[in-house]
This record gives sequence, C-alpha cells and structure tokens, in this order.
Amino acid sequence: MSEEAAAPEFEDAADELYGLHPDRFVPRRGELVKAAKAVKDKETATAIGALRKPSLGAWLANVLARESPDEVGALEELGGQLRHAQESLSGDALRTLTTQRRELVGALVARARKLAREDGEKVGDSVARDLEQTIAAALADPEAARAFAAGRLTTPLEPGVGFTGGSSARGSGGTTRRPPPRGTAPSRPAPRRRDEEAAPEPDDGPDPAEEERERAREAAERAVERAREERDDTARAAERARHRTEQAASDHDEAAAAARSLRERLERAEAEESAAREALDAAREASEEAEAAADEARRALDQAEAERADLE
Repeated sequence: MSEEAAAPEFEDAADELYGLHPDRFVPRRGELVKAAKAVKDKETATAIGALRKPSLGAWLANVLARESPDEVGALEELGGQLRHAQESLSGDALRTLTTQRRELVGALVARARKLAREDGEKVGDSVARDLEQTIAAALADPEAARAFAAGRLTTPLEPGVGFTGGSSARGSGGTTRRPPPRGTAPSRPAPRRRDEEAAPEPDDGPDPAEEERERAREAAERAVERAREERDDTARAAERARHRTEQAASDHDEAAAAARSLRERLERAEAEESAAREALDAAREASEEAEAAADEARRALDQAEAERADLE
C-alpha cells in the first residue's frame, strides 16, 4: 500500500485515536501525523497533532459510547424527560424516571468496567466517579449528551458549570472537533500553488518540545490518579478501622455486661451458699442437741426400769 493511499482523513484519525487506550494514543497520533505529512497535508497533520490524549475517565466514557451506543444515546432522551417531569412537578413521573436513571447509570458503569477489564485496565473508584460525573452531565444537558455519544472526550464532563457552545456542562476541552481554519477558509485545505508543490516540505518528525510536554502531562495525570487511588484506599482503610473500632466497642460492652451479670449471679450464689451453710450448721447443732436429749431420755428410762425391778 502506498503512503498516499494510507493518508489519514482527520475524522477517521480522530475516531481511531479516541478508541485507543491512552497508553497507545500518543504513539499512534505520531504515526498519523507522519502519514499526513508524507502526502504534504500539513493542515490535517497539524489538526491531528493538536488532538489531546484523553484521561482514563474520558477514555472509559469514549469506549462506552462506542460499545454501547444505544444506552449512551438514551441519556439525552431520559435527561429531557427528567427535566420535563421536574418542571411540571410530576412527582410520580419523576420517581419513575429517577429509578430508570439510577438503573441506567449503574448498568453503564458496570458495562464500562467490563469493557476496561477486557482491554487490560482495572478501573479504580476515582475513574468510575469520573464516568458517573460524565453521565450526570449528559443527563443534565443535551449538548453534553451528544458530546458523550460522539466518543471523543478528552476529560470527563462536568455538570452545571458551562459547556463549550453555551450549555450547562463543561469538559475542559471536553470534545475534539477539527479546529476551523482562520477567516473563511473552506472545510478542505486550499489548493497549493505550483511553487509550494515543488518545494518539498521538511519532515523532521514530532516536535521534541511537544513530546516533552505530553510526557509531562502524562506523568501529571498518572500522579493525580495515584494520589486519588491512595486517597480512596486510605479512606477505605479508615472506614474499615472505624468499623472494627465500633465492633470492638460493641463486643466490649457485651462482654462487660455479661461479666456484670455473671458477677451478680456469683454474688447471689455465694449468698445462697452462705445461707445454706448457716442453715446446715444450725441443723447439725439441733441434731446433736436432739441426740443428746435422746441419750439422756434413754438413760432415765433405764434407771426407772432398774428401780422398778428392785421393788418387785
């Protein structure tokens, strides 16, 4: 295949790039820029080179939009229904739609996690929250919903902050569109003059400064992601520690109550044993006295019988 046949169109290149994992984005972008330069398409090369690598949260949203277009496309309609129900103060409809919203968001996040695992990416809680934030923005604003469905986000959308184009969701450079030429230039690059065609355009590869900036951005994104994961891990550990402390306190209270109950039972048993011992001692003493009295009575009887015998 010739280089000219492999020359990329901007839309095709953008679709391909935003379907890739962020780790593969920059190398492939460089290849596409080089291919455009090889056929002297400087405008397309510049436009492709300006495409920003997506964050993990944006990549996850893009993958979901591509693999589950019907579900993602349903967000705009569901968001409109929610807004209408809220404006009309329809409580029953709002409750029904809110349930649908919760179920759809849960299903989309679960589907995205599965897609990420299939691509070798474990989705952490912070990335999942980024996706939930994007879904919330899509439900809140139709333009955000369309941007989500396009599958070219570079950062998660944010609900209620202002969106490129004047709506209510924002995405920090949220969607990628080919930047329009200055002035009134046509959608396709203007024909080159003969002297421009004759002069070969230098191809000195990617800009080292841009590559350095990209590496710095990637390092910063990784650092932020690690910090978020560490924060989440620490919060979970603290929550587990609090739960263990509460459980230990509960166990201690139960053990203390059981010990008190045992002590009370022991004290009662000791009191009962003491009373029984005293009763036993008294009974023994009474028994001894009775036996002594019986002996005395027997002796008196023997003496009386002896005296009677003497009289006979």
